[in-house]
Amino acid sequence: MSTLVLMRHGQASFGAARYDALSELGQAQARATGQWMKAHGITPDKVFHGPRQRQANTASLLLAGAGFDSPAITHAALDEFAEGEEIFSAAEQFLGRSVALNSGRERIGILRDYDATCRAWANGEVRIPGRLSLGEFREQLRDWLSSHTQAQQASGQTQLVVTSAGSIAALVCEVMNLPNSSWYSLLRVIRNASLTEVLYSKGKVSLLSFNGVNHLPPHLNTSM
Repeated sequence: MSTLVLMRHGQASFGAARYDALSELGQAQARATGQWMKAHGITPDKVFHGPRQRQANTASLLLAGAGFDSPAITHAALDEFAEGEEIFSAAEQFLGRSVALNSGRERIGILRDYDATCRAWANGEVRIPGRLSLGEFREQLRDWLSSHTQAQQASGQTQLVVTSAGSIAALVCEVMNLPNSSWYSLLRVIRNASLTEVLYSKGKVSLLSFNGVNHLPPHLNTSM
C-alpha cells in the first residue's frame, strides 16, 4: 500500500481583489507543515500541486520548511472548481446583492452568501462561466486519481498533493463513492493546510484520515 496525502493550500486572500495569493498566515501554515514533516521524519517520494499560485507557493514553502530538495510537479487537473472572484461574481448574480467586503455588510453575511453560492453550484442551480459543473469536475478528478493510483511503480510510497478544498472534497467523494449531495458538506469543513490521507494499491483506494490539523499550532488553525 502507498499513501496519497491531500493537503489544502494555506490561507488565501479571501475578499481581496485577487484571491489567489497566500496571506501571511497562509505562508506560516505552509512552512509549519513542512517543519512538522521534517520533525516527524516524513519524506514524500513525490510532491504534486495544482496550477494556482496559492497551491504552488504552499508546496514551495512546505518543501523549504521540510528541507526537501525534490521539485514539485504541477498538474492542471488539481485546479479548484472556481476562483474566489468568480464565486463572488456568481453570488451577486444569484442573490441579487453585493458580496464585496467593502459594501458595508457584515463579514458573516458575506460568508453565508459565498457558501450559499457554492452549495447552489453543487446543486446545479448556478453556472460559473467557463467552469465545469460538479459532475464534470468530479469526472476530471476521478480520471486523475484513477490514472495516478494505477500507475503506481512501487508500494510503500508517500506522495503529497497540494490542492484546494473543492478538489479534496471531490476526491473524497470519489474514494468513498459518495453522491454529489455530499460534496458541499465536506467542502465547508476543510481547514487551511489540512491533511487528508488516502491509501492506494493497484488502483484500489480507501480513506485513512480526513481534514487533519493536529500538525498545526492552534493559532494557525483556520478555515478561510
